[in-house]
Amino acid sequence: MNALKHWKVEPYISDICKVVLQTLIEKKERKDQLDKQMKWWAFYSSLMGCLSLIYLYGFKWNEAESVRAALASLAGDQMIWFIFVYFLLAGIQWKRMKKKCSKADEELEGIRKEIIERGDDLWPRPDMWNNRHQVMEFIKTEYNINLYHK
Repeated sequence: MNALKHWKVEPYISDICKVVLQTLIEKKERKDQLDKQMKWWAFYSSLMGCLSLIYLYGFKWNEAESVRAALASLAGDQMIWFIFVYFLLAGIQWKRMKKKCSKADEELEGIRKEIIERGDDLWPRPDMWNNRHQVMEFIKTEYNINLYHK
C-alpha cells in the first residue's frame, strides 16, 4: 500500500477504502499465485503423460510379440508404476489447485463488485468522489484490476 503514497492517491481514499483496497490487492496476488501453481501442475502432469507414452511406445510396446505379452510386461514393470503414480499425483494436485484458484477468483470478484457497488461509502467526501478515477486508474495500471464497471 506504500505505492499509494508514491502515486499521490493517498488524499483521495478514506481509511475504509484503504483497508478494502489492501484486501483486494492481497486477494489478487493470492489468485495470481494459485493460477501460476495450477499452470505448473498442469504442465507437469502433461509432461508425465507424454513421458509415459514415449516410454510405452518406445521401449515396451515394440518388445512384445502380442497384446497379451505387452500387458503382462507392463503390469510387472516398476517404471510404469512409478510414472503412473507420479502422473496420478500431479493430476490430483492440479485438480486441487484448480479448485483453489476458482475459489480465490470468486472471492476477488466479490470484493471487486462490492467496491464498485459501495462507491459512496468508500469515497464519502465530494473531493474524494471527484478524484476516485485516479485511484481506479492506479489499481488498473499497477495491479490489473478493473474497478470501473462490473
